[in-house]
Amino acid sequence: MLIAVGTLYFFHGNPGSKPRETAGKKKILKLTFGHSMPPNSAIDISARKFAEVVSQKTDGGVTITVYPNQELANDHKMIEMAVEGDLDILLTPTAKMGAVFPALQYSDIPFLFPHKEDAYEMLAGEPGRLLLQQLNQFGLIGAAFWGSGFKQFTAHKEIHSPKDFKGMNVRIMKSPLIMDQFREFGANPIPIDFHETYKALKDGVVEAEENPIVVIYDMKFHEVQSHIIISNHAYLSYVFTFSKKNFEKLPPDIQQILITTAKELIGYEREQIDTQESDVLKKLAGTGIKITYLTDDEIKQFQLATKGILYKYAPVIGSEVITATLEYLKRKYKYEAGDDIIIGLNADMTLGASISGMAIERGMQIAAKEINESGGLLGKKLIVVTMDHAGNTARSNDNIRLFAKIKNLAAVMGGLHSHIVMADLKLIHLFKIPYLLPWTTHPQVVQNGYEPNYVFRLSANDTYAGPFLVEQALKRTRKIALLRVNTGWGDINEEIMANYLKEKGLNFTAIESFNLGETDFHEQIERIAGSGAEIIIMLAYTKEGAIIIKHLFYGKKKIPVISHMAITGEDFYKEVKKELNTIDLSFMQTYSFITANNNRSKEFVKTYMNEYGVKTPQEIFSPNATARAYDLVMLLAEAVRQAGTLDRTAIRDAMETIQHYEGLTKMHSPPYTKTQHDALDEKGYFMAVFDKNGAIIPIGEGKK
Repeated sequence: MLIAVGTLYFFHGNPGSKPRETAGKKKILKLTFGHSMPPNSAIDISARKFAEVVSQKTDGGVTITVYPNQELANDHKMIEMAVEGDLDILLTPTAKMGAVFPALQYSDIPFLFPHKEDAYEMLAGEPGRLLLQQLNQFGLIGAAFWGSGFKQFTAHKEIHSPKDFKGMNVRIMKSPLIMDQFREFGANPIPIDFHETYKALKDGVVEAEENPIVVIYDMKFHEVQSHIIISNHAYLSYVFTFSKKNFEKLPPDIQQILITTAKELIGYEREQIDTQESDVLKKLAGTGIKITYLTDDEIKQFQLATKGILYKYAPVIGSEVITATLEYLKRKYKYEAGDDIIIGLNADMTLGASISGMAIERGMQIAAKEINESGGLLGKKLIVVTMDHAGNTARSNDNIRLFAKIKNLAAVMGGLHSHIVMADLKLIHLFKIPYLLPWTTHPQVVQNGYEPNYVFRLSANDTYAGPFLVEQALKRTRKIALLRVNTGWGDINEEIMANYLKEKGLNFTAIESFNLGETDFHEQIERIAGSGAEIIIMLAYTKEGAIIIKHLFYGKKKIPVISHMAITGEDFYKEVKKELNTIDLSFMQTYSFITANNNRSKEFVKTYMNEYGVKTPQEIFSPNATARAYDLVMLLAEAVRQAGTLDRTAIRDAMETIQHYEGLTKMHSPPYTKTQHDALDEKGYFMAVFDKNGAIIPIGEGKK
């Protein structure tokens, strides 16, 4: 018998001919079928049933060899093989197929389907049809959706709310949507190959994972986890596909048999899952593992935590698919998921500036919670939807395009990077999206030349920050050096500060620059020391700033440093904790929860501590970003109320006419006008230091 992956073998005949007896010999078509599940799993039993039924229907003219358990390759490789024609039939999780066709992440949207029957109806109905027909353009023929049942959580402890996941390392399959799901819980999602998961759990690399109950048992995850949490949070669907390259070579009657059989066996495969789930739950009950069922109230907490995912992925999955699903849920359950008001966050959430992104997100979430508990906006809930640009300009642009497609989008908030925000401005004004900035300090992000201007900033402006930093240095010496990053942000700050010094009849003793990613600052620091400088003004991000401090620590001359606030966009203190015992470092800030004593600040701190499990205001990292993001959401809410509509142009106009707002950052009277889109000036700036625990402490408050 001839067998080769992805090759169609015929005996004495034309590949396009119908299998038949010829001169005593039968033409036999041999196909290969790959999947990742273990032998005797519901998927494997049903795959072998498919091979059996096809053989019967073709009177033995088609034989199918099933390769389970990733015997051929992992799922991602098998997808490539099918597209290239090296594998005939593929059954793979839709989440993994999402790497080729992102819309197939549909069934992984958490808590979208109240019951498995709803998932069945949607996947077999219009949403499923729309998704399957689009696979053709990716080199695959989509036949049907099979599945492994609802996914459940397993963990090393009891889980009753999203907060219980905070800080946990969780194994996930490689899927952006699933990564977002666990990130919304405050967990650290880590993609690990399916067959490496047991070892990762056993070794403590990860502490939790998600899978259907039968998979949990088959893969023995219950042996290395203490708790199973029945959450039914998403349906693990598998898409049954054929290699388009090979399928189109088959006779039409064989094509029809293959497609029809895949659909006919949907019910059979589901019966296998149901039977095995029932048996497995009985077996698990005797293993000592604790099985917990989430209550309706607990499920609502998870639904609320992940609600933004539906809106974020709606443009990716397709408006027709999501609309059809929401209409079904509305008819059956009076579900109103599509009626919320959306505020987006477009920031670095995973790489160098992720601390700033998280701080902004938390400020936004607390503001949205407060607004929703007070009745919402225009009778609707306000939902924060986060997209990660990971410090990449092109990805940030793509995020803005996706945000523009989201129904009821009121505004988008930006992150730390000035150059990324500036690259977004064309799209922001093309789509007429109010862009709220709680961190970016480059003057030109606001003075951008667009009319009308859709950018509103509540942060430092380097037009004022540069002179402020110079004045702080002049309080100590007239011998000042500048060490700055070689970017547009560094350029403009050098110009502002140098001009300010010239007005005072002074110059920097030295001006040194460096590139992003640079790791050796020896020469720059030597030249600065040789210039006679007695203090350095530093314009750097966290990574390079930390290396500069280390170079100063090991150098001959421990020159004090005054820094821009950009270093606090990541965990700077962690990198230089030892060195700061010797190096005198202070940096600019605009807000502190430690010194703020008004009622709004006290209530905010109380909410923050409850939501994120911290015990003191000092533990609120990046307080600048958190407070300013909160205030910007509150200002947006006021603009929406005044506009009385979700028309973004009307919201933009209303932002310019708000008269008073007493926020965390200050009393704004008014925050913005038609000619002024900066809500802070140098009156709100102060200098701060890190205390021995890494908390940001305003100078004058003492190192606690």
